[in-house]
Amino acid sequence: MIKAALVLEGGALRGMYTSGVLDTFLKNNMEFECVAGVSAGALNAMSYISKQPGRSAKINLEYCDDPRYIGRKAFIKNKGIIGYDYLFGDISENKIPFDYKAFENTNQRFVIVTTNCEKAETEYLERGNCTELFKAAQASSSMPLASAMVEINNNHYLDGAVTTSIPVKWALEQGYEKVVVVLTRDKAYRKPMLSNKMKKLYKLAYHKYPKLIEKLNTMPERYNKLQEELIDLEKEGKIFIIRPEKEVTVSRLEKDKRKLENLYKEGIAEAEKKLDTLKEYLEIS
Repeated sequence: MIKAALVLEGGALRGMYTSGVLDTFLKNNMEFECVAGVSAGALNAMSYISKQPGRSAKINLEYCDDPRYIGRKAFIKNKGIIGYDYLFGDISENKIPFDYKAFENTNQRFVIVTTNCEKAETEYLERGNCTELFKAAQASSSMPLASAMVEINNNHYLDGAVTTSIPVKWALEQGYEKVVVVLTRDKAYRKPMLSNKMKKLYKLAYHKYPKLIEKLNTMPERYNKLQEELIDLEKEGKIFIIRPEKEVTVSRLEKDKRKLENLYKEGIAEAEKKLDTLKEYLEIS
């Protein structure tokens, strides 16, 4: 096992890039001691930890246009745009089975990044400490406005990216001297500032959570600042970044299967291209 942390950004279906990277890691028997995922990063991490290459990509390619998974039917049943009942139910139990036994038998740390809505703070829900791991993964990937809050132990949670989009600082503070970061946006990407309309929507939807509104309104500034910090950390050799080399045109809820497959292939190709350099950074052969 590699004594390093693997940090996975979210991005909904842009996570197809991450799927490609992780499948390359599995192909090369690269098992990281700690895996921390945000939103789609957490969902991708589950199939990586259960050692099921191709599973995450297959789910999105086969079901991205299924309204039970993404769309109207999902919204009716889940009060959100993603059908987690279908994903963790019929898909994971029957259609594209999740290997629960393999997942449980690994010693890897698995940390899911969530946002506690009452506190408007990041909570790291870890396997071994969290008894409702699948619910935690749902919470981490529940996009504001598009998904309902998820209740765990009388607390309400949303997308981890609201408070911590890429938990690199957390990984370093945990004592990991090697941190590999998989991003779903290219190096030049910066989030646009929020429109007044979006701020009003947040205020209307989350008026009972004033601290959460503040975090939502400052997401772009904090994300963009973090990108600059990641560049500096990479230059200092403290982290190793794998990210798309060109602009990603796949939307969060992309329906174009060809675009999704191409992004998956980009993840594979770019991970393979960086593999030797990555092994040098990790000091493994």
